[in-house]
Amino acid sequence: MTPPVTLCIVNYNGERYLPRTLEAVRGSSLEFDEILLVDDASPDRSVALVRESWPEVTVLARATNGGPGAARNAGYAAARNDLILFIDNDVALTPGCAERLRTALLEREEAAVAMPRVLYAARPDTIQYEGADCHFLGLMALRRVDQPAAEAPAGVEETQSVVTCGFLVHRGRRGTSPPFDESFIFNYEDHDFGVRTRIMGHIVLAVGDALVLHGEGTAGLSFRQGRERSPIRVYCLIRNRWRILLQSFQLRSLVLLTPCLAVYEIVQLGGVVKKGWLGPWLRAVGWILTNPGTILERRRAVQHDRRTPDRAVLVGGPLPFTPGFAPSGFERLARGGLDRFVARYWRMVRGRL
Repeated sequence: MTPPVTLCIVNYNGERYLPRTLEAVRGSSLEFDEILLVDDASPDRSVALVRESWPEVTVLARATNGGPGAARNAGYAAARNDLILFIDNDVALTPGCAERLRTALLEREEAAVAMPRVLYAARPDTIQYEGADCHFLGLMALRRVDQPAAEAPAGVEETQSVVTCGFLVHRGRRGTSPPFDESFIFNYEDHDFGVRTRIMGHIVLAVGDALVLHGEGTAGLSFRQGRERSPIRVYCLIRNRWRILLQSFQLRSLVLLTPCLAVYEIVQLGGVVKKGWLGPWLRAVGWILTNPGTILERRRAVQHDRRTPDRAVLVGGPLPFTPGFAPSGFERLARGGLDRFVARYWRMVRGRL
């Protein structure tokens, strides 16, 4: 018998998106055995709206907002099935998406996570991203960013990280312990989850013919809203990347990569100052310096669970900056020079990891 699937929608202030999201759920060719809405203490009418119009949805209303990782952990623990499809509140499933994800995941016994191809809701002919990898500098490298959907292959590929706007996870394979580190708060909590999943020896899949439409995200947090980074987003992005490096990378990798990492940090600091982000950067430095015990404890746990070496997880390639990140001529020149340096360094050290 094909195992049933729990759908878990993670919500914060999603009143404007939830009607479209839930109508798409009703149109799914896979009938979900259970539908959960984990509400992260939304001040809007999200919970009331769902309770009024979607009686098939069970609402888990959290008293305080602990971030998306904590909300997903709550859904992970509450789901009655081992196959759990998580989507954000602004994600609309296409009819065959969930069924295709389940098939792809079950066909690979060593796979623990399967992700869909994510299209822009406003431009469904364009891929926003399709899975992700872990760049050797600790960055999340999204795949097929802004590529035409019609030109991309529709097969199943292995990736090295996870983007959590939509993903199907097999709890029976990955284990019942909470998958997300809630202290990451926001941003790169998904990258940390993906990298640790790979380190644990599991396979992560991107399924090209499983499609979702992705909306604009949460105002004040998501980069797509206004195209500006909020201070909390900058702080978490910088701090959490450092945490992934310090907690998840093998010691040999850190030693080999230190010169390149040092160059990158210097260039990054210049960009931080130019863009007015010095405050969040200093807060991130302060957290790292005052929490060595937390970092060391987490590192021990991650390395204890390691089954896959870094050389099978890390990738090279261009630095995965957001399009438009370097708008000025000088910034583009600096980025090009950094890309060339990073590429040469990776060619030099990758065989020694």
